[in-house]
Order: sequence, then C-alpha cells, then structure tokens
Amino acid sequence: EVLQARTTGFVEHAYARTTLDPVRKGQPLAQIYSPEWVAAQEEYLAVARMGGSLQSDLREAAIARMRQAGMTESHIRLVQNTGKLQPRLTVTSSVDGIVTEIGARDGMTVSPGTTLFRIASLATVWVLAEVPESQAAQLRPGQNVSAVAAALPGQTLTGKVNAILPDINTGTRTIKVRIELQNKGRQLLPGMFVTARFGASPGPDRLLVPTAC
Repeated sequence: EVLQARTTGFVEHAYARTTLDPVRKGQPLAQIYSPEWVAAQEEYLAVARMGGSLQSDLREAAIARMRQAGMTESHIRLVQNTGKLQPRLTVTSSVDGIVTEIGARDGMTVSPGTTLFRIASLATVWVLAEVPESQAAQLRPGQNVSAVAAALPGQTLTGKVNAILPDINTGTRTIKVRIELQNKGRQLLPGMFVTARFGASPGPDRLLVPTAC
C-alpha cells in the first residue's frame, strides 16, 4: 500500500518514524495541516450561512472546490455536520502490516502525489528461491509449496509457485522461482530465510531448497 498526500500542506507530526515498525489497520501515521483546505472550507461555510435562491448552486460549487482541494467525502461531511473548519488530515494505515518506506517527517512540506508511507500488509509474502536449472523444468506456476522458517520453528507455511523468472545465475547455475506464501499471523518478515518444499510435478520426487524472502 502506498499512501500519498492529497493536498499541499505540511506535516505537523509524523507518528511512524522507523521502517519495519508494525502498524495496525486504522493506526494514525501522520497529521497534515492544509491551508488549501482552510480556504475551500471557509468558502463553503460562508455559503452555508447565506440565504436566497442561489444558495443551493453556490453550495454545490463550494463542495466541488473542497473535492478539488483533495478532501475526502467523509471529511467534507464532517465540515457539513459540524459547521467548523477541519484543516487537518490524519493519515492512517488501511491494512495491518509493517512500514517499509517513510517519506513524511515533522515540519516538511508536501504536495499532491508526495509519497508519505509505504505499508506492506504481509498477509502474503513473496519468496525468491534459487533452484538448480536442471530441476527447474519440474516446476510450474500454481504448483503447491510448503515452507518452514528457522525463526518460526514448528510452523508450516503454505503457498504456490507464482512465476519462474528468466534469470539464470551463471555462477551457481540456478534459476530464480518466485513463490507466494500465506503468512499466518504475519510472522514472516522481509530478510528471513526459509526452506521451501515444492509439490512434485510430474513425478513423486520433491525438491528442498533454501530461499530468502
């Protein structure tokens, strides 16, 4: 998940400060103050206090300007329901996972499209396996895989072959195989080593190889 700024503003406070920190869905990551939102909201609130036959058209135009300023529908409703300025946006994580990139720091100015955070959900993870080229022909996308990690003794993770990558290591004569694993409890983290066992295809033999995720 990539979280980007929706408006021009500045970061009043970044709660997430270190990569690989775990986060929960809905957890605040940063608070951003937007002068553009203040201007758009002031216009809407001024129109909302007006009377007359043009009030409805002006109100819709003011709502459109709030949308153009990058405000979400929920934030617009908050302004409408409270009748008060809501100049701050709290950026939250939409998934359980870990922070893999931080682009928001206290006091920095942001603009629309600025990457604030990257969050990896880790519900599934990709593992790159080095498979001898002589045995890679036995593997197929979609083939079942089971794996164990040294850091998680007694636990077996399941998944499947995602792709056979066209990348041969001429030194070791191995081919990279990308595996998608179901990460129960999100305990498998980037950098851990696992041992993967591929379901046999087409014969009864199975291949055991060390991999890194």
